[in-house]
Amino acid sequence: MDAAGSAYVTGYTYSTDFPTTAGAYDSSFNGGTDAFVTKLDTVAAPAVPASVTLTPATDTNRAGEEHCVTATVRDQFGNTVAGVKVVFSVTGAATKSGTQTTDADGNARFCYTGPELPGVDAIKAYADINGNSTQDAGEPSDVAAKTWVLPVSTPLCQVTITDGGRITADNGDKGTFGGNAKVSANGKPSGNQTYQDHGPARRMTVKSIEILAVTCSADRKQASIYGRATIDGAGSYLFKIDVKDLAEPGVGEDTYRILLSSGYDSGEHALEGGNIQIR
Repeated sequence: MDAAGSAYVTGYTYSTDFPTTAGAYDSSFNGGTDAFVTKLDTVAAPAVPASVTLTPATDTNRAGEEHCVTATVRDQFGNTVAGVKVVFSVTGAATKSGTQTTDADGNARFCYTGPELPGVDAIKAYADINGNSTQDAGEPSDVAAKTWVLPVSTPLCQVTITDGGRITADNGDKGTFGGNAKVSANGKPSGNQTYQDHGPARRMTVKSIEILAVTCSADRKQASIYGRATIDGAGSYLFKIDVKDLAEPGVGEDTYRILLSSGYDSGEHALEGGNIQIR
């Protein structure tokens, strides 16, 4: 061994093609046996991403909030690796995607806003070693689970829709609606909601089965109603109704929107009829 930690090995060979390096004293076989001297040196192995770990692995948030995950990339020796492109994708209740590059600590952070309705997401992240935005063989990955739940109801919040609410939905159809929702002092919601799209784009009738949550802004100008409903008398679909009580008597000022887990979204529109009151 020398002072740098390199090892030297000597012996003899009968080989006609013994491996030699440029500048060796003698690189050819001269018959019989030839002596050799070999130096064995250490060379640092390149850092190759070998694992991706997502944290948190599981988490729960209220629908519509922001959620963040951190992908940590490590090499074959367990050391973190900086400068690696990480590709994130979200499927399930939400559909999102994005890329981030690991920092000096080997971490890449990805944040997204959750869906408006409760549900579950699968979040996947992989180390895009060759940078082609496709997960190839040997590119490590990990998966995390995200659960979205209902918001907490606002005690004593009360929403009333009167006088035949009416809007023109995003699809161009006339929509009519009505109902009420309230929350008791101990936070229990109740009420009923109806909505009818009169066609021709999407004719249907929505009737609430259960009110699951009602939230009101502090100034009682905005409210959201969550629940389950039938569509044309069948099934059980999650819904979210967003209303704004901006002025009296409501027409042309107050707004209404309904979102269904079936994919229907009326869009937010000013009332053409009716009145919304939030107390």
